[in-house]
Amino acid sequence: MGLEDFPSPILVDILSRVGDSTDLARCRLTCRTLRSLSYEARSIRLFCSRERALRSSVPGTVDLHPAFKSVVCNLASLLSSVHSPLSLSLAAERPDCVPAGEIDDGDELYFTDSPFLSRWIPLISARLQSLSIHDYWLQSCWRPSRALPLISIFCSELLNLEIRNAWLSVKELMPMQTLTSLNLNYIRLDDENLEKVNECFPSLQVLNLIDVGGLKEPKIQLLQLRTFTWTVSNFVVSLTVDAPKLVELKLTCVEPKAVHLQTPLLLNLDITIKKVEVIKVDKLHNLRVLRVESSQLGNLSQVFAESRTIKRLEMELYDPACVINTEQCSVSLSDTFPDIEELTIGEKAWFLLPQIVRIKGELVSLKKLVVHESTTELDGAIISSKLSILAHSHVCQVVMVIPATAPIEGRVCAISKCINDFPNIRWEYVTKEIK
Repeated sequence: MGLEDFPSPILVDILSRVGDSTDLARCRLTCRTLRSLSYEARSIRLFCSRERALRSSVPGTVDLHPAFKSVVCNLASLLSSVHSPLSLSLAAERPDCVPAGEIDDGDELYFTDSPFLSRWIPLISARLQSLSIHDYWLQSCWRPSRALPLISIFCSELLNLEIRNAWLSVKELMPMQTLTSLNLNYIRLDDENLEKVNECFPSLQVLNLIDVGGLKEPKIQLLQLRTFTWTVSNFVVSLTVDAPKLVELKLTCVEPKAVHLQTPLLLNLDITIKKVEVIKVDKLHNLRVLRVESSQLGNLSQVFAESRTIKRLEMELYDPACVINTEQCSVSLSDTFPDIEELTIGEKAWFLLPQIVRIKGELVSLKKLVVHESTTELDGAIISSKLSILAHSHVCQVVMVIPATAPIEGRVCAISKCINDFPNIRWEYVTKEIK
């Protein structure tokens, strides 16, 4: 039984899993069946390296190395005759190192270029359910793109959209009622308060804004949003998240003057803030998991003190060098989080425990403690003394996370000391790679 004898739906599924456009092109050469069915693949990825782009720009090599943009347009033309749903990914190679201020005035890897998008997106817009464009930053960083308005005009049925490494204009952006997932990564966005994002993407359930610059007083106001990851790369005056159905939020910023969270159904919150002047959080009646990284651990902890539903808590210092007022880092767990069952202490917070970060009170509900150790403090006696917080708790398991670079002998000695001092606890240690 040859491959071409398989039922067409199975072959299409196989080709969809292959995905890569170069590999699909090779499949077309094997037989007529695969050639015709390859255009029905539900997922296609096109990738262009900097080397390939340079080869295609050499005079007289068009036949051997056609311009990548021409390849994209030709493929779109062939895909236009099929009506099944399509996920398309278009990516340029990411440079290993980009000197500050360097730009490239070429356009062979400028994938959010409006004329280029206008050539091929209309051909397959009816099929597109998911679109991903990873631009080449050196060519895209210095010129604004109308990629978002163009996509909003032609791709009315799009469900998922991802754009990376680009400068995006929102002028003439149209509402995209069906879009449920949006990922903007390393973007300069001409929407300083995110008004257009709120207006034109009302159905978003998943939103990722990673290193999106150009913001001033951003406010997310999305009624259907469920999962949100927000890494704010520049200094903003304030930021607001108003999402009544949000259940998972990861927020990372530096020093905003004010933060306001209106997320009553939140279950999982991961918040990293160096320091903030004002933080207002509406009542969180369902919060179960909380991770806080800040130079104001004590202050931020008090903000969430009313959330008596928290079961898993992780604490970490943003930067020990920024700690001036030790009271801002003093956390009384028995008063603030009396019902936690699992506690994780980050490496920087553990290193300063208990001299600066003081954990006071009985931890009656605590069942599991996770401690991130540093190589410089992998000493059994020191660890044992710090674990005195277990004296009034019912902890039955302690997990020590140890850097992979730590000597084996040091690990064994530290674990042995802890086991001897706390024989009724189940001990476990795992190693982690240093990034």
